[in-house]
Amino acid sequence: MKNVLKALLMKNQLTNDPTDYKAQVIVKGNLGMSDIVDELIKEGLTLDKETVIDILSQYNQKSANLVLSGYNVNNGLVNMRSSIRGSLYQGKWNPNINWVDVSVSQGAELYQAVVQTNVEIIGEKDESLEIRHLSEQINQFTGSSQSKFQTTESIGTRLKPTTEPACGMAFRNWLCKA
Repeated sequence: MKNVLKALLMKNQLTNDPTDYKAQVIVKGNLGMSDIVDELIKEGLTLDKETVIDILSQYNQKSANLVLSGYNVNNGLVNMRSSIRGSLYQGKWNPNINWVDVSVSQGAELYQAVVQTNVEIIGEKDESLEIRHLSEQINQFTGSSQSKFQTTESIGTRLKPTTEPACGMAFRNWLCKA
């Protein structure tokens, strides 16, 4: 089956070349395990939804446990490998600066699906800034409150940057004593 990704062109702001573009995939929505199982049932899967979700949940949990026990896990779709991040000063683990990370790369099945995917450019995206979400990355708080020195991720659409402080969002250098 051929897959089709629809995308919009965006001018590459990192170069002065007016013909240099990037492509942004148009996201159709978000799907979770339950949604995917519903799709499988529509295509003729004869097991009941609860059984399939239970099996997949147990499979995911076992995969997570194994990758976090030091195994490289290859499920065909993706390959997972754990690693430890951050400098271990004096050879000691410090949970304030060290963390466990899992790298995920495409497996053979996903690679074959990528090979069979076509990209359809449907136009040029407007140049407004896109912010999709605002969250505090340290403790995963989602909302409107931030304290200094915390990294945030902003998610939304059709926003334009401005120097007007009355607009409600401002970026300041908290390290400066003004």
